[in-house]
Amino acid sequence: MTFLDLVWPVCVAVAILWGLGGALAAAVGLRGLWAVGAAPAFALTIIGGTAVVAGWVGVPWSLLPVAGMTALVGGAILLIRRRVDGGIALARRPRRRPDWWLVAALAAAAVITIVRVAQIIQAPDHISQTFDNIFHLNGVRFILDEGNASSLRLGYMTSPDGSLPFYPAAWHALVSLTVQLSGASIPVAVNAVVMVVAAVVWPVAVVLLARALFGRHPVLTVGAALLAVSLPTFPLLPMDYGVLYPFQLGLAVLPVALAATLRVLSIVPQRDPAGLWWWLLILLGAIPGMALGHPGAFVAWLALTVPMAIVFTVDRWRVSTTVKGRLLVAAGVIAYLGIGVVLVRILRPPLEARLWPTQMSVPEAAWQVLSASTWYLAPAFVAAVAILAGAVWAVIDRTRPAIVALGMWVVGAVLFITVASLPFGDLRDLLTGSWYNNLPRLAAILAIASVPLGAYGIVRTWVAVAALPPLRRAAGSLPRAARVTVAAVLAVLLGLSMQGLAVQRAVDWAKPLYLLYPGSPLLTSDEYALLQRVPEHVPEGVAIAGSPWTGASLASAISGRDVLMPHTLMQISDELETINDGLDSARPGGTVCRAVADLDVGFVLDFGTQEVHPGTHPFPGLDDLADSDAVRLVDSEGDKRLYEIVACG
Repeated sequence: MTFLDLVWPVCVAVAILWGLGGALAAAVGLRGLWAVGAAPAFALTIIGGTAVVAGWVGVPWSLLPVAGMTALVGGAILLIRRRVDGGIALARRPRRRPDWWLVAALAAAAVITIVRVAQIIQAPDHISQTFDNIFHLNGVRFILDEGNASSLRLGYMTSPDGSLPFYPAAWHALVSLTVQLSGASIPVAVNAVVMVVAAVVWPVAVVLLARALFGRHPVLTVGAALLAVSLPTFPLLPMDYGVLYPFQLGLAVLPVALAATLRVLSIVPQRDPAGLWWWLLILLGAIPGMALGHPGAFVAWLALTVPMAIVFTVDRWRVSTTVKGRLLVAAGVIAYLGIGVVLVRILRPPLEARLWPTQMSVPEAAWQVLSASTWYLAPAFVAAVAILAGAVWAVIDRTRPAIVALGMWVVGAVLFITVASLPFGDLRDLLTGSWYNNLPRLAAILAIASVPLGAYGIVRTWVAVAALPPLRRAAGSLPRAARVTVAAVLAVLLGLSMQGLAVQRAVDWAKPLYLLYPGSPLLTSDEYALLQRVPEHVPEGVAIAGSPWTGASLASAISGRDVLMPHTLMQISDELETINDGLDSARPGGTVCRAVADLDVGFVLDFGTQEVHPGTHPFPGLDDLADSDAVRLVDSEGDKRLYEIVACG
């Protein structure tokens, strides 16, 4: 395949996100960057919410119920707008001329990220050769086969008894729609969605946040867009570590929720006539999709809005001159803290999933924060200078937006230092347990918190330098076209200087995880080739046995056939255990054959002993099939084999 094969599914993913979300943004009355930035968040909310509702009422999963729900919600919003002056006024803002600096900055960010993602995946149908990807790929197939994309249903793939009653499925639902509408394979659709999220959703959202804080200055816009693609811990790290595709999606729309929160709390002067309740509706339109993308993104929103809550509380306290008013402020603070603690405890994963250890000393973690070298250990010097400049200017200026931007970065830095190095286990678990006490996740959140502050550092420094008398006189003597040309050249030089060792190291570290070769850790080139031919031998509805640790379970995602074990971490029923322990010695009428009949098993994949993680997870009944009379070889690629079960008739 060539990357041209990725164009159509990318277009389909774009159409889904901005078609659905754009309709809702228009219904709300958003225009311009707000409409473009908020559309994916709205789309995720409508996709994730519709999936749950459709699952309840038994409507098969497809674009049809999603489009119907979009029309229903959009129509309800339009009816409300007829009765709410704020909503109508929001749509009646005077039109502005096109912001070509914004268009150029976002286009450059998209091109840079597309190139980086293409360098990592190397081919449209390559998969991430990582442990978590077994669940993600087969989760998409489970949705397509079940006709149910509900977050209340996806967990049944590995826990048929319902012991995993909730698993955030918005990412899997989005990929499944992309598969249905584009006709692409699951691996290609996954890469298409990842490319759209990393190259379009994320830069637009974080530029929206920066402009919501500090205005529309072209230098701010360009700086935010360049920083968005120059901090390797987001969006590239979730493609490397994990793999964390749902977390990447949730964090990509997080800036939209942060920007809406700014408006709800009136942190920035209101340029729009829309009132509090209308901005609250916009915020509520973004949060569910973000949370159904990944709850860790929702907890990140809780953490990064703490500075906003503090600024809001201080403002309310100052303007509340009566005892009653200040008691209300105090009660609000107590309620805010109480609700936050409850939500953090509810959304925290089980203890056994939060046992990641510290990895460095406190000074080492602090240096990584200051040098923007988190995780990859290669300093992003230009970005780091911009971020530190933003911190200095925030202290000097002490405006509310600057304080909030600095506060978000401080929160991100404290969380990263805590998870990386804090020796106090209980306190560490309290602060970062919601993200599994896992360093890469906090590194990604820190990158998101860094972009607005870094963009502020760039624009504030630019304004200060441009105000120097010699430069001001020189600029005044140049025609406008010359000034624009100089600014464009400086922007290009800034962008090139940011694409340095740190970003290249992120690409270099991630690339091996997408290589397809005879020794690939999850699915080798021979195994992938054999899975392409499995549909020629295995009828639909017939299940395949095989060790999920060796990649055999990906017959579900790649071949479109049922497998007994779609993931490594799943419930093993008595019948499944009987097959795993005794298939090679199956005899007609025996317990193994009864289990084979009950589970509709007809074939076995033998992918050898190499596992995705170095280790050994033996299944005695599947280990010696080459010498067993219970099976017959039907296809092979190298030493990878597909057997048909013949002992049971």
